[in-house]
Amino acid sequence: MLQMLVLLAALLGPAAAWAAGAVTVTPEMRQALRTKMHAECLAKEGEFTRQGYTKAQTAAICKCSTQQTAALLNSQTVNYILTHGTMPAEMQRKVASATAGCIKSSTRVRK
Repeated sequence: MLQMLVLLAALLGPAAAWAAGAVTVTPEMRQALRTKMHAECLAKEGEFTRQGYTKAQTAAICKCSTQQTAALLNSQTVNYILTHGTMPAEMQRKVASATAGCIKSSTRVRK
């Protein structure tokens, strides 16, 4: 989570889109977050392998979960993260739920 905060802080440098003190989430911010989270997820392939996931399943889980998480990002969430150093509890629940759904759909046996 701290890595996400660092990424957001980097993205919010001088070129940040500020409106009345609030951060405006841009498509570029969302894409940068998705790219960084995806790379971090794929870097944990060994952990996924130890849990019994194949390389293809790991790739699918990472793609799905990072897309879902980036889609949840909004101005309020960014401001909360920058203020508190962590995601709001509600977003943490949504991310966990989305990730569980991604794992379930990525590991379902196809007939």
